[in-house]
Amino acid sequence: MTDLIQRYFDLAVSDLEAWFELFADDVVVEDDGRTHRGIAEVRAWRSDVPSVSYTVIDVSTDDGYPIATADIAGDFPGSPIALRYHFIDIDDDQIRHLAIRP
Repeated sequence: MTDLIQRYFDLAVSDLEAWFELFADDVVVEDDGRTHRGIAEVRAWRSDVPSVSYTVIDVSTDDGYPIATADIAGDFPGSPIALRYHFIDIDDDQIRHLAIRP
């Protein structure tokens, strides 16, 4: 697992301000049938996410980009659920495009 992907899951539950810094200003995040463009929309999207925990099950590569499969548990309908995090465009420091899918 790349360091950036590890930080994504670690910071998501421990330090949201540091977590937001993982995203480029013009980031695109796809989740639950919606597309969030830019860091302001990512902040708004995250504010609607309940407190959850992540257990990364696997990290693989598809079409040249990493995909992390994680179990997510929390106070939401259908919990726990396994989701796939497609890190479509990342560099060493920032996420530029992330698609979260079942």
